[in-house]
Amino acid sequence: MSGYSDESAPVSYTACDVEKPSGLVDLDSGKFTVQKDGVYRLTFTARMSAMNGQIIRADMFVNDVLIGRSSANLDTFDTQTNTTSTTILDLETTNTLNQMYELKAGDEVYVNVNYVGTMSLIQSSMNYQIFFTGERIRAL
Repeated sequence: MSGYSDESAPVSYTACDVEKPSGLVDLDSGKFTVQKDGVYRLTFTARMSAMNGQIIRADMFVNDVLIGRSSANLDTFDTQTNTTSTTILDLETTNTLNQMYELKAGDEVYVNVNYVGTMSLIQSSMNYQIFFTGERIRAL
C-alpha cells in the first residue's frame, strides 16, 4: 500500500480506466481538462487516513478556485469533561466529493490534499481506492 500526501501539487494518477475521448486527464499533473461547455458531475472518492487524531481534506478546484471539500478527522475534545483526550486515535475512512458544476471548454479541474499533522494521507494499493470522474450531464 502507498499513500499520497503532497499538499503542493494536485493528486496524480497512475492509470485512467475509462477516458472518452482520450487526453482529458493528464495523469502526471492530475488535471482534467474540459472539452465542451456544460454542466458536469465531478466526483472524487478516496480512502483517507487521519492519523494521530489529525485531519485530512480533499479539496476540489476549478481553475485554481476551491469548489468543494471532503474532510476526515477525529474530534478528541470531550465535551463532558471539557478536556482533550491524550489517547492517540487513527481514522480510516472513504470520503466522496460529489459536485454539479457549470464548466467551460478549457477549464481545469483537479484535487489537492490538505492535512494537519505529518502522517495523514490518501491511500492506494493494487485495489482501486482513488477515483475521479468528470461526466458531462448537459449543455449550458
